[in-house]
Amino acid sequence: MKNIVIKDERNYKVVSGNAVSILDKLPPAIFEVSFDPDKGFSLNEADSFFRNSEKLYGEVKTRTEKVLHSFDIVEGNLGVLFSGPKGLGKSLTVRNICKEALKKGLPVILVKEHFENITTFIETIVQPSIVVIDEFEKMYQVECKTKKDDLDDQDSLLSLFDSSLESKKLFLLTCNDVRRISRYLLNRPGRLHYHFRVNRLSIDEITEYCKDKLTEEKHSLIPEICSIGARISDFSYDMLRAMVFELNTYQCDLAEARRILNIEAQAESPFSFTVYFQSGKTETGFDDIDVSISRHHIDWYTHNNNWRERAIANMLEAKWTGDADGSLLLDGMHIIWTPGDNKNKDKIMKVVFVPVKDGYLANGNNY
Repeated sequence: MKNIVIKDERNYKVVSGNAVSILDKLPPAIFEVSFDPDKGFSLNEADSFFRNSEKLYGEVKTRTEKVLHSFDIVEGNLGVLFSGPKGLGKSLTVRNICKEALKKGLPVILVKEHFENITTFIETIVQPSIVVIDEFEKMYQVECKTKKDDLDDQDSLLSLFDSSLESKKLFLLTCNDVRRISRYLLNRPGRLHYHFRVNRLSIDEITEYCKDKLTEEKHSLIPEICSIGARISDFSYDMLRAMVFELNTYQCDLAEARRILNIEAQAESPFSFTVYFQSGKTETGFDDIDVSISRHHIDWYTHNNNWRERAIANMLEAKWTGDADGSLLLDGMHIIWTPGDNKNKDKIMKVVFVPVKDGYLANGNNY
């Protein structure tokens, strides 16, 4: 077999003759960026990126179609940020976008290490491509200065997201903590066009997953699992998988599974709520509810005179209503006015709490 000697400046490499192909562009495949101080940047195929094939739940398909359609019709680069805690499907959505992009003939480039001069290398790839940087805020830290121009790591990449490259790129970034994203990237749709915030699983996602994965005789537990998911602000697929595993494998009840699993409802969970009165009027509010305590003060401002009202809710008696939004229902028997307030003339009939899925945890805004 004939060998071929490849010379690149002062570097030589001997390879088998049938192992070399001269291509005018990258094929539709998954590549990882690597760097050698002597040889510079290169791309290596990475088949393991799609090792796990999972059913798609929630908005993965919808977001995939939107991102790829927008990339098809925009003239320049398109940046997309997926933010939220671990285990909520950010990486799954990115992988699905990449799978569909491969079908369109687009190569996918994974940046899995911190490279100071990655911008220059990406600019040399002169064809439409997908560039993925997972856990972006950890790999390129906003607090860390670069040696070249004393810019923050993330800010040194702004020109990459801004630039009109010879061929446009779709940048897919994920982050767990949006507070560690540069202020020059947030609220800048010219750089990151989309920001998909994922903070908790929806009741629809929990229900569908349980119907698929739980043994049929355990399906009666789905409403209770949904209620747990509504109460925990960062309820994730990791938590859900662990519950389903215990229930299926050891035939235990949900109380026993919760007792031994590493799942705690200690953090405050954000809810919008509506108070329904006997007279027919309603009041609305927003609160961070500590689901680990038995009683909770809920406060709202009345529609008529903006007067602050307060009642006490027995959160341990909250019941899941079965609605797709994951509402928690407290009837009037479990809601009382603050002691000393003379408001019993208009009795509270019920309070419905709806867990906030997007927005609040991601950007700190109170609805």
